[in-house]
Amino acid sequence: YVRDQWITTRLRTQITFDREIRSINYSIDTVAGTIYLMGVARNQAELNKVVEIARTIPNVAQVVSYVRLSAAAQGT
Repeated sequence: YVRDQWITTRLRTQITFDREIRSINYSIDTVAGTIYLMGVARNQAELNKVVEIARTIPNVAQVVSYVRLSAAAQGT
């Protein structure tokens, strides 16, 4: 549990200080080393960056994304 909390906190901190990511759009849950991302990405590049940051955190076994792209990013 403590390690999962540390992973979540580290990811939240990293995306909060990244100017290319609107961190408030993301909800993060970590269970047994698996990060679950939920929310709405402004575009595919932003989503890719969040996933890449998550994958580079030590002790992360897997990243599961339930993030969808905003309507503007999809062109609708």
